[in-house]
Amino acid sequence: MKPSLLPATVGSLLLGFASLPLHAAGMATHALMAEYGRTYLADSHPLKAILTAHRPALLAGAIYPDGGYFTGIVDPAGRDIAEHAHWEYFHNPLMEQLRAEGCTQGNGLEIPVFNGTLDYYDRVLEEVLPLAEVRIDDSCGTKIAFAMGMAAHGLGDQVWDSLFEPQLQERGEDLESSPAYTADAFPPGADSSVGDALRAVVGDEPFDLLASGFGSASLNSMEYSMDVIAIREQDIWADVPYLTFPPTQTLLSVYEQIGTEGASAERIEAAALGTRTLVLAERAGAAVEFDRVRQQMPFGAGHYFTGSGGVIDTGHMIAALYEQLWDKLQQGVAESRPPRLAGLHPENGERDVPVGRSADRYLRAYLSSAVHWAAVPETERAGVLVLFDEAGNVVPTDTVDMQARLYQGGGSHGLGVRIRETLLPDHEYTAVLTTRARDERGKALGEPFVWSFRTAAEN
Repeated sequence: MKPSLLPATVGSLLLGFASLPLHAAGMATHALMAEYGRTYLADSHPLKAILTAHRPALLAGAIYPDGGYFTGIVDPAGRDIAEHAHWEYFHNPLMEQLRAEGCTQGNGLEIPVFNGTLDYYDRVLEEVLPLAEVRIDDSCGTKIAFAMGMAAHGLGDQVWDSLFEPQLQERGEDLESSPAYTADAFPPGADSSVGDALRAVVGDEPFDLLASGFGSASLNSMEYSMDVIAIREQDIWADVPYLTFPPTQTLLSVYEQIGTEGASAERIEAAALGTRTLVLAERAGAAVEFDRVRQQMPFGAGHYFTGSGGVIDTGHMIAALYEQLWDKLQQGVAESRPPRLAGLHPENGERDVPVGRSADRYLRAYLSSAVHWAAVPETERAGVLVLFDEAGNVVPTDTVDMQARLYQGGGSHGLGVRIRETLLPDHEYTAVLTTRARDERGKALGEPFVWSFRTAAEN
């Protein structure tokens, strides 16, 4: 190789590797969230049997929404395919489309019945193996499971981004994330790093130019890094890469209904194929990056699963979403029940809540059906979420931040208010979510919810 070509070649290799995490963000984590949502459904709920029997389609649906971001690198229309798949303005018409296709209980939809442990595992093995097989299944069970996985992905992004990511950012675990930093830090503790060796070859100026050109292509992107941890810790090497392909015509009908420009069967299937490419790449990353991520992002690695906004927390909220979507599928979107409370922050009964201003200093609630603030009159917004101290005084909050970090428009399930001042230490606060909370259909929360949490004592 000519010396003059080496810097460009090294740069191209690093750029290709570093750009992968940006587009592979969170797929294993999303699959886990969808799976725990299935687990937390009551055993008696008919949807649980469907999702269990069609688990590969559930997991495939849970990773599908990000595939178009990857194909969008070369085909910009893929980005709309991806973006629209995340939000309830897509999921609601998808439920109506499934209704039109006859996928309702008692209308040709077979509810699987398992006759014990051996029968269950026989069905699971039949669905998942052999891993290299491309499975195409247009049954109603598969379509429903794929749709539920897509919706789980959208809610997972909302909860993760509003509760979990701010904690990592507050601790600086997203900052030292460029490929140059990683090269300088590897191997850990060594006197001479990979970065030093690379500088000796390409020179300081080309190396610094390379470092500055990566921007958001982060080797410590939060979702990708937590996927690296999850794949190793949860031993999910073989569970996701080869799964049922999407119900293309059903999805295409919905894309066309909502006016997605450039939607086509080819782009839908390319997005699905893209997810399989990326989850395989993530597994390669997990094989070699586990120790680095755990060292550079210790809080994230220790809290992605059980912490606020992590897999378990979000899985409980997804179970409530599944129940709401099942009701929309059975009754129709307009006629289905009012939204229910899916999750809270801080949680009911939580102790040692930080008193100072912090990245997640918000009072939040998540509904089973998406919120749209056009459905909440401006005069009522101050009374949606209210916080009281021990004396019964209202704690000042900013309603202007109702959807801060929760996304805007008709797709977000979360609402929140920012607490203006430092909370009192070792103090119990009471919060009320009132029936002024409404979803994008204009339906009010069925009943108010009152909960409490206690702040940490002074050090």
